Amino acid sequence: MKEVEKKILNRIDEMRDEIIDFHQQIVRIPSENPPRKYKEIARFTGDAFNSLGLKTMIKRDNVIGEINGGKGPTLIFYGHLDTVEAFSGWTKDPFGGEIVNGRIYGRGASDDKSSVTAEIFATKALLEEKLKINGKLILTAVIDEETGGFRGADYLLDKKIIQGDACLLGDAPSDYPFGYCGGCMYVTFTIKGKQAHGLGFPDLPPPYRNEKSGINAIEKMLKIQNFLMELKREFLKKETKYPMPPGWNAAVSSVNMAEIHGGNKITTVPDKCFLHCSINTIPEQDVASIKSRILEYIENLKKEDPYLDITVQMPVVFEPQVINENSPFAQAVRSATRGVFNEEREFKLFLPSTDAHWFQERGIETILIGSSRFDNNVHAEDEFVYIEDLINTTKLFALTAFHYLKMIP
Repeated sequence: MKEVEKKILNRIDEMRDEIIDFHQQIVRIPSENPPRKYKEIARFTGDAFNSLGLKTMIKRDNVIGEINGGKGPTLIFYGHLDTVEAFSGWTKDPFGGEIVNGRIYGRGASDDKSSVTAEIFATKALLEEKLKINGKLILTAVIDEETGGFRGADYLLDKKIIQGDACLLGDAPSDYPFGYCGGCMYVTFTIKGKQAHGLGFPDLPPPYRNEKSGINAIEKMLKIQNFLMELKREFLKKETKYPMPPGWNAAVSSVNMAEIHGGNKITTVPDKCFLHCSINTIPEQDVASIKSRILEYIENLKKEDPYLDITVQMPVVFEPQVINENSPFAQAVRSATRGVFNEEREFKLFLPSTDAHWFQERGIETILIGSSRFDNNVHAEDEFVYIEDLINTTKLFALTAFHYLKMIP
C-alpha cells in the first residue's frame, strides 16, 4: 500500500467520532417515501456539501456537489436520502440514532443514509490530505430511489444536471464490490369488473347470468396470479453462475406479488382489482422476453374471455448488467477494496433493484458498494448499521476516487 493511501485511511479513522455524530444527525431527520418530505434533509446535506467547499446545488431536493480538478475522467459518488416508511414494531426510536453495541439504529441508518455519510467524509478526508484531483468528482444525495428513482437519479441524468464516466453507487451489501446487477420489472395489473348484488346477481356463467349479473374482478385476477406462480416455479430451475455475498442466497430470479386490492363488501361483486408485483432476474435472463411473455399471456386471456377488462402497466423495466472487470474503473475499485480489507475480493452479484440501471443505461460504468448486511433489518423494524461497516464504506469511497482520479499530493 502506498504511503498516501495509508494517510487517507488514517485520516478517516481519526474522523471516526465525527462520522458517527453526523450519521446520528442525518438518521434523526425523517425522509420517508411516502410522504416525500425532503426539504429538511436536503438542506442538511447541502450544508454538509458546502462545508467541504463544494460547488453545491439542490434540484428538486436532490443535492449535488462538485470538485473540478482537471481534464481527467468524471467520477460520480451516489447515495440516496429517502427511506421506506418507519412502519411499526420498533423497540428503538426509528429517528433516534441510538448507539447500542457498535450499531447505529434508525430508519435509513443502513439503507441508504450510510452511503450519504460515507461519501461526504470520504471527500473530506481527500480534501484534508490536500490531494489534487485529475478530473471531476461529483457527490450526489438523491431522492425517490425507493419509488423508482424518476424524480431522483433519472431526473438528474435526463436533464444532464450530472454527467460522468463512472459511478460508485453506495447502495449494496458490505465487504465486497458489486459488478453484476440483476434485472427488474415493476408490474401493475388492473382489472375492471361490474358491481352487483353478490347474492342476487352473482358472477355466473350462462345460462345462469343475465344483464344484471356482476363481473367479479377478483376472480379474474386469479388467473394472473396462477400465471405468475408458474413463472416463479420456472425461475427456480436456473441458478446464476455469478458469485453472491455470504448470507444472500437467492441465486434465482423471483416474482414478488407485493400488493393486492379489490372489493368493498362481502355481499357485493367486486368491480375492481389491482395487483402490484415485482420481478427480479439473474444476469442470465432477458427481461424483455419476460415482459413479452406477460403481455402475450394477457392478450390470449382477453381473446378467451369477452368480459375481461384489464390493463397492464410496467413503469420500471431494466435489464441485468455485467461490468468489464479489466476497465480502469473496475481496477480502481479492486485496488480500493484491497486497500481497505488487505486482501483481494472478487466482484459479486446484487439482485435487488437499485438506481444503478439509470447510470448504466446512459453508458456510465457503475459499480456498487455499501454497508448493509442481511441482519441489518433493512425495510423492517429496528434497522441499524454496524459502525465498522459505515467506516469501511467511507474508506472504499475515498480510495476508489484516489485511484480512479489519479490523485496526487
